Amino acid sequence: MGSPRRFSRARSYYYGKDSLEHTGILRLRGLPFSAKKEDIKSFFKDFTLSDDVIHITYNSSGRLSGDAFVEFASSEESKSAMVKDKMTLGRRYIELFPAPRDKMDEAIAIGRCTFFS
Repeated sequence: MGSPRRFSRARSYYYGKDSLEHTGILRLRGLPFSAKKEDIKSFFKDFTLSDDVIHITYNSSGRLSGDAFVEFASSEESKSAMVKDKMTLGRRYIELFPAPRDKMDEAIAIGRCTFFS
């Protein structure tokens, strides 16, 4: 029997993501491991994104995590981009979550630490 605590915690963290504050940053979860920045630009084709605002993250082993962060020009733009939540990129459906800058910076730092250690 699974642990209801683990499910509850995960559900409570992501439940009601519509009510989370938009900072202009979205976290993408569920990316194919082969996804490139160009794929993410195509996914958000209705928005103007440059390579420097797309951050594909790595886990502590140096492997692609299946997550990325995208910095939009404004919080209003990131809210508009939420229409892409649960749409597909390749064969994978992508979940979108508003994200605070510190969470993005932390995720990016994990990958940097792996490459420079």
